[in-house]
Amino acid sequence: MTPAVRIVAFHGALWNIDPWYRWSWYAWPAAMAVLIAGWILLSKPVNGDAWGNTGSWAKPIVQKAATSTATPIKTTTANALDLEVLSCFANSTVGSEAVCTKLIEGGKISGSRLASVYTQRGFMRRDRDPDSAMADFNAALKIQPDYPAALNDRAWIYMTRGDYDTALQDLNKTASQSTPWAIAAVAYYYRGFAYLRLKDYAKAVADLNEAIRRLPNNADYYLARGEALQGQESYDAALGDFDEFSKRAPKDPRGLLARAAIFETTGRPREALTALDAAVTLAPDSDFARSERDRLREQVKDDAPAKSRPAEPPPT
Repeated sequence: MTPAVRIVAFHGALWNIDPWYRWSWYAWPAAMAVLIAGWILLSKPVNGDAWGNTGSWAKPIVQKAATSTATPIKTTTANALDLEVLSCFANSTVGSEAVCTKLIEGGKISGSRLASVYTQRGFMRRDRDPDSAMADFNAALKIQPDYPAALNDRAWIYMTRGDYDTALQDLNKTASQSTPWAIAAVAYYYRGFAYLRLKDYAKAVADLNEAIRRLPNNADYYLARGEALQGQESYDAALGDFDEFSKRAPKDPRGLLARAAIFETTGRPREALTALDAAVTLAPDSDFARSERDRLREQVKDDAPAKSRPAEPPPT
């Protein structure tokens, strides 16, 4: 899950646990409107003469001191439970995972908050222990069957296992205009990637277009779309996407490797070799890049015309 999606999840956690956080989201647009209205009012004379003199309307009114009977708004500070929930979402460390586990086992949270904590713990586990992560996502979805982050993350595990059809069942629920913006972008990317692996290139391109529209700075989206375009034999468009990937991830050799594959496919081995040389320079420890470069070097050398021998002197 991308940093943008984690921010959305963090916002969701605050929204659920802190009523004053929710209130601020309602209050600040109204406050801004009052400020703008006041600025407009004060910037224009009312009942003034031709020179803009406003008379006495703008003079301050002297008020007598009075004792307010209004009760001041009490600012709430997060209690220990709220802080634990926030700590669970703080980052992806083992310490945060332990906090999430404590919240799950403590029985003090329920509903959407519990579903979000299960999902967060599953996200932290998914690379190291995908089976436990899957159990967490299933638990979250048992509590809240339409929870989009859990559906996305469970689909990701299905895809790592090559089960793209099952992944699509989850992603079809989240790749939607009604899903929060960044979470939907991930859903469209995952679904596009699943279609790519199933060689349904048209659907892959359509979904990846939507993912890029939502999060245009994510390099991986361009790499996946470039591969789908390559599958459609739209080689120039694919090269453009691989360039966009390299612009956003200049230290990642995958864009150069993808360019090399297209150059070789389209009969331009020397351009492919140039791209592979650049990939090896960028990632000298990449066995794949070096093996591809060495293979193509041999091919280019074998295809080169033999040098003509010097003419033998005529017999005497």
